Amino acid sequence: MGEITHLVDTSAMIAYFKEESGHNKFVELLADSETILAMHLMNLGELYHIYNRVDGAAEAERAWAKAMACIRVVDIFDESFIKRVSRWKATLSDHHPRKESSWCDAFLAAAAEHYAVPLVTTDHGDFDPIEKAGLLQIEWLI
Repeated sequence: MGEITHLVDTSAMIAYFKEESGHNKFVELLADSETILAMHLMNLGELYHIYNRVDGAAEAERAWAKAMACIRVVDIFDESFIKRVSRWKATLSDHHPRKESSWCDAFLAAAAEHYAVPLVTTDHGDFDPIEKAGLLQIEWLI
C-alpha cells in the first residue's frame, strides 16, 4: 500500500454514499489506482453520528462498513497532533467570525496538514476561506 494522497471530509463521504452532487468525482478518485483516500477516525465517528441521527442505527453501521471498505483510517491522537488540531480549531474559527468551527473539521484540517495532502469536501462554507487564505489545498467535489 502506498502513501495517503487525500483526506476525506464527512460531507464528501455522504455525497458519495447518497449519490448527491459531486459523487461522480468521488467515484473517479476511488477508481484512480494512484489515489489513496483516508479519513481521520474522528471524521468517521462524525459520519456514524450523522447516519445514526438521521437514518437510524442500522444505516449508521452500514455507512461505517462501507467507509471502511473504501478508505484508510487515520487514528493519530498523540500530544503533538492534538495540539495541531487545537491550532486548526482556532484558525478555522478565526476564518468564520459568525460561528465556532467544529472539532471534526479541525481534525480533518490537521490530518491534511500532517500528511501534506489535499482534503476532499463539499463543504464550501467551512473551507472556502481556508483555501482562499492558502492554508490548505482543497479538492472540491462540487
